[in-house]
Amino acid sequence: MSSDTLGNAALDPGFFDHRLLVEIESWEPGLHLGVSAERTPAEFRFQGGLDYHRNFDISGRVLAPKEHRGKSIRVWISPFGPEMRFGADEDTEIDEVGRLEFQPEFKRSDLRASLWLPESSLPYAATCLASCWKFIHLWTFDERDEEAGVRSFSFSAKIHKNLEPWAFEG
Repeated sequence: MSSDTLGNAALDPGFFDHRLLVEIESWEPGLHLGVSAERTPAEFRFQGGLDYHRNFDISGRVLAPKEHRGKSIRVWISPFGPEMRFGADEDTEIDEVGRLEFQPEFKRSDLRASLWLPESSLPYAATCLASCWKFIHLWTFDERDEEAGVRSFSFSAKIHKNLEPWAFEG
């Protein structure tokens, strides 16, 4: 066995299960500030009476897996603050870091993902999106026909050589 294949987890077919590789084509930051509607619950109001949202809206193209290759995807990244708690126990109720829709309700793309990013990471994310990040890696769970939970996600400037056959061949 060659030394190149010894540490190559990509040789295990299960390595690619529930995984999506997206090439970032464009992105833009978003900011919305307005007076909250009367129906907006108090806990969702900023400083008592405002709607305040920051986000990143990313347009991309799926490279892998093969069954989704070439599909357009919109990735909406929203910040969360330190008050949010994650985990699989009944106290937190948040056991995912986003959602992936295979059949989005609003047809601006073939797929749509909504991801949460810690609020403190926004400046770093904006800098990296503008300078070096080219790919989004999504790992999903609890897949159904319409959607899946996102277990984890990451960004990268390039595709590791172990992933190239999965992303470009087949």
